[in-house]
Amino acid sequence: MSAPNPIPELNERERLILRAIVQHFILTANPVGSRHIARKFGINLSPATIRNVMADLEDMGLLSHPHTSAGRMPSDLGYRLYVNDLMDLGELPSMQREQIERELESVPAELENVLDATTRVLASASQLLGIVVIPELQQAVLKQIELARLAERRVLVIISLAGGPMKSIMLELEQEMTELSVREVSGALNRRLAGLTLGQIRDQIAERIQNLNETPQSLIRLFVESADDLFNFTPGVDHVKIGGRAQVITQPEFSTPGSMRGIIELVEDKDIIIHLLQNAESKAPFTITIGRENADSRAKDLSVIAADYQTGSSGGRLGVIGPTRMDYPRLARLLEYTAHVVSKRLS
Repeated sequence: MSAPNPIPELNERERLILRAIVQHFILTANPVGSRHIARKFGINLSPATIRNVMADLEDMGLLSHPHTSAGRMPSDLGYRLYVNDLMDLGELPSMQREQIERELESVPAELENVLDATTRVLASASQLLGIVVIPELQQAVLKQIELARLAERRVLVIISLAGGPMKSIMLELEQEMTELSVREVSGALNRRLAGLTLGQIRDQIAERIQNLNETPQSLIRLFVESADDLFNFTPGVDHVKIGGRAQVITQPEFSTPGSMRGIIELVEDKDIIIHLLQNAESKAPFTITIGRENADSRAKDLSVIAADYQTGSSGGRLGVIGPTRMDYPRLARLLEYTAHVVSKRLS
């Protein structure tokens, strides 16, 4: 991560013009000249005056000047000043809020389902990479185990965590069980396991339930053998879910073979993705990391917006990753609101 450059103080005229340039570039991906700024943004200054201010902003390191264009575009420092001082966050439109709620409430309230839906929501709404870092739930506390008899030799096991998510898994039994025996086993398991952490259960389940006289030994053996699946709330071996690969490569910044290869290689390295999202510590509703502020040099042309979500006593992080040219105010509100809905859905 590069050491941050000091952010210069701007007068009102400089602030006005920098905001206009950033907003134009976010929208169009094209460098902008002084005449267009004067005409498009209704700034009551001559093109010559605007041109002089743009030159001053470039001298401060807030703008850059591509060789192939007479116009200017924001630098990382320009984006940083815009994010810190100039952008108007506003409110996420009610239609988008309702769409987020609808998408996340249409799936079962199980961790993997909700987080899969979250990556889809973020990728679709941002047209960038939608990322969810999955919380470590080893210390989450078991609230309840429910057994539901589906057939004579088949039960559905529903596991609920205290203040957090739930999951279900189907078990095939070696011998038949009546409805009454299923209820008795469910009660016995709760008496032995409820209130323990998932880590404790996975480590100690054999000792905890081995002498349940009312429980068939075949079922005890099945629970012990299935403990890693039953009490593992982290899907698969990965702690990150990524969506939006197809969306992000449509951005003009990734139109060349080299730039496209770079973003694809980055996505394949999930350790880097996790590191980028967790790089910035903040108590704010969201965190924004821009360009060379990122901890990995391979992300020097990317920005990351992240927000924390809660699932019971554990926390995870979700975010979007894309080119530094992104709609920071809208995406910051998107992340903040999505994190709120995810937290509510998983609690």
